[in-house]
Amino acid sequence: MNLSTVLAAAGLLTCIFLAIRMCLSPRLRQQMDARLRRAAWGLRDAGHRLGVYWRSRRFKKSAASEADAAIRRAKTAHKPDGEWDGNVYRPKSFGKDKPRKPH
Repeated sequence: MNLSTVLAAAGLLTCIFLAIRMCLSPRLRQQMDARLRRAAWGLRDAGHRLGVYWRSRRFKKSAASEADAAIRRAKTAHKPDGEWDGNVYRPKSFGKDKPRKPH
């Protein structure tokens, strides 16, 4: 089955559909047009939702990789002595030299 056969079949189906549509009463034609319009809107909305889903997946993956790279750069950067607790860095000189004043 090649492209010309597919296009010929699509053209034949379109002609048959339009001939049947012309034979309908105006009320039935309006109902059929409304159903087809709703189906087209549903397909359009489904395509939009699918695009949003794929874009959000791509953005989430890139955001996660950028965050991992930033954490890796922060851990390997030259810093004074300290310790890591998960992704929190606490320098050894943090708050030990100065007395705490409540006010």
